Amino acid sequence: MARPFSLDTAALTARLEIPEARADAVRTSLESIYALIDRLDELDLGETPPATAFDARWE
Repeated sequence: MARPFSLDTAALTARLEIPEARADAVRTSLESIYALIDRLDELDLGETPPATAFDARWE
């Protein structure tokens, strides 16, 4: 199920000012990102625990 999305709310939360001329492009990009997140939420991960940390040192 798609999440409700409001560009105004997202911009306010992120403390960003989005010029009206760019609003449609930003809204389209954010809707795509939310759609990808929704698809990831639908994956059945079974008993796999979520990763809670990442160490980029590759040790």
